[in-house]
Amino acid sequence: MTTLITEGLFRVDGNRAVLFASRRRSTGVVKFPAERPELFDGAPEIQDDIEAIELSTEGTLYTYTTQQFPPPLPYKGNRDPKVFKPYAVGFVELPEGVLVETLIIGVDATDLRIGQRLVSTTTTLETSDGKSLVTFAFQPT
Repeated sequence: MTTLITEGLFRVDGNRAVLFASRRRSTGVVKFPAERPELFDGAPEIQDDIEAIELSTEGTLYTYTTQQFPPPLPYKGNRDPKVFKPYAVGFVELPEGVLVETLIIGVDATDLRIGQRLVSTTTTLETSDGKSLVTFAFQPT
C-alpha cells in the first residue's frame, strides 16, 4: 500500500504527480497548497469564490539550491546525519502562474539550470521509524 506524505495535496497519475490547488473565481489568483473553503465557515461568499483545480505537470525551474544537512522539524524524513543524503530543492513556475517549492530528483544539482523544463513525478521519503512516504517532486523532462 502506498502512503502519501499527506492527503489532499496531490494525486498520482501514472508516473506524474498532479498537484491540487485552488483558484479564486473573482480574481483568478491560484494558490498551492489549495485554500480550503471549509475554513471560511460563516462566509459563504468566500466559500463560493474558491474552486478546486489541478495544476499542470510541467513547468520551468525558477530557482534552486541544495539541502546539505537534515532540515529541522516538521521534516518527515530520517534526520539522522549518518543516514541523511543531500538533495536539490527549488521553485518550479507552472503555467497557472504559481511557484511550487519542490524536491528536484533525477539530476545532479550541478546540471540544473534556471529556466530548465521540469516535469512532476513522485519520490519516496524514508522516515526514521522505517515508514515509506510518497511525495511529489519534479525532474528534468
